[in-house]
Amino acid sequence: MWHFTKHVQERMLERGYSQEEVLKVLDGEVPSLVYPSPKENTVDLYFGKVGNKFIMIPVDRTTQSIITIRAMRKDEKDQYTKEVNND
Repeated sequence: MWHFTKHVQERMLERGYSQEEVLKVLDGEVPSLVYPSPKENTVDLYFGKVGNKFIMIPVDRTTQSIITIRAMRKDEKDQYTKEVNND
């Protein structure tokens, strides 16, 4: 079960994301890519697209806490699109 911290709930509201959209990415209901964070040993970076929203979600895998949520950057979108379309 994913833990939505107060910080991530604030960011979701501020940036126009719903809990349902976040869970679709984290639970693999939409094509998602997951990479270990290059900076934090316990953090995974989830990339997914829900509707027309390209989303990046860092999570702490040891606590299953969602750290924040943001739109993918252009280079991340390009990589995501390339990898997902090649599957």
